[in-house]
Amino acid sequence: MALQLSQTCTCDWHAVLPNAAKVEATAERLNPKGTLNDLCENCALLFDLIVPRLDSLLPFLQPDTLQQLFRVGRPASVEEEPSGAPAQLALTGPPASPAPAKKAGKSRSAKGPKYGAWREDVAQVMCPEPHRVGSAQPFWVDVSKRGGHARSSHRTYGPEIDYRLQSGLAYKVFCNDHALCVKAGGFGFLDEQALQIHRTKSKHWDPAPK
Repeated sequence: MALQLSQTCTCDWHAVLPNAAKVEATAERLNPKGTLNDLCENCALLFDLIVPRLDSLLPFLQPDTLQQLFRVGRPASVEEEPSGAPAQLALTGPPASPAPAKKAGKSRSAKGPKYGAWREDVAQVMCPEPHRVGSAQPFWVDVSKRGGHARSSHRTYGPEIDYRLQSGLAYKVFCNDHALCVKAGGFGFLDEQALQIHRTKSKHWDPAPK
């Protein structure tokens, strides 16, 4: 049976901006409407910062409020600290020694790979597929981001990749609602909530044959 699946691998937030742009999605977030959005790394960080606090933040971010805020600001002078920090008291005695020069920061390669690094604070799976040059080997993906990684990096779907769950964890529930999930022997999840999120996200997938 042919599978008719529409792939989504670009950032939903960038797509709805006045100047829409196609940006690779690497994460997904559940919004207040109960649906999932594919987001790029920066938008996911912004989502985590703003969306849970929308009710309290929106009054501060209204255009009229911001214009009034800027209008009532007092003029800055060159003698004042531009950052708003209090002026330092004058010190008597010999001048202080100049601060030592900062050491040059490590290059990205010296700090380690940017993509696919192992993280001890989250549940992860190992992706066996090939990845861009400079990525971690083996390549690790957060369990909650398997679907987004499959779509954005491999143009496929989570159940079609033979992810390996990290040692010490085991899937507790499985999805067998879709043809793809059945073909994979059941797409595993760590809890019922994650399974429900998957079902919401994959409503357009072909159902499993009866």
